[in-house]
Amino acid sequence: RYNKYSRELPQTPWIVEGERKQSTSVQELLSAILNNTIKAQDLKFSSSGREDVDVRCLGVGRPFVIEFINPRHTLLTQTQVAVLQCAVNESTHLVKLRHLQIVDKKDVKYLKEGEEEKTKTYCALCLSTQGYNTAALDKLNELSEVSVEQKTPLRVLHRRPLATRTRIVHTITAVPIDLHYFKLYLMTQAGTYIKKFIHGDLGRTNPNLRQVIGVDLDIVALDVETGHWGRPGYCGLGCRECRSGLASKM
Repeated sequence: RYNKYSRELPQTPWIVEGERKQSTSVQELLSAILNNTIKAQDLKFSSSGREDVDVRCLGVGRPFVIEFINPRHTLLTQTQVAVLQCAVNESTHLVKLRHLQIVDKKDVKYLKEGEEEKTKTYCALCLSTQGYNTAALDKLNELSEVSVEQKTPLRVLHRRPLATRTRIVHTITAVPIDLHYFKLYLMTQAGTYIKKFIHGDLGRTNPNLRQVIGVDLDIVALDVETGHWGRPGYCGLGCRECRSGLASKM
């Protein structure tokens, strides 16, 4: 699993029309040190879903698999794997590895199975430039098991077919900060477009929270707090990540 702490980091290399948009990615930060030992000719990165460039992934982390193609070294002990995890974690503050292990093909298949049936918990910092009142947040806190119709977002419509998907927002908790900002905690079905559910995406997501409270609403920052991806393992070597529990980052 990986945690991502940067809001300027794509999951995989972000290249548009031959131009690189960001200097590195989660994939590259994780695989570079690993491949220094494994020495594969190529690699393939897969994960259980993905977060946007500007979204942090906290909590227990997102499950992923790196398939090393034509590796020179394949027989790694559990201790060697744990040492590699620690090496990655000491090399960068942008991402962290946890529970690194060797898996087989059936585990890769499990990574993708049932993605849309899983639930995820998010924390969003929301802004209303015109302001809101207590009654508005009360409306949000009364919502549960909301069925949301979401059309393909405008920003990806050029590369994805137009479709309408139904997702469930299980719980919503709104916590005021001041007259314009509040925090929103949501538990949703995996695959829900959280940003679009908040601001509506020009009416392409219904219902949306802008409609519910009747004021302008936008999202300033978003974190994936928890993904319900099953029971994780442990590093076992007492590296910096395991010692701290990443508490300082959360």
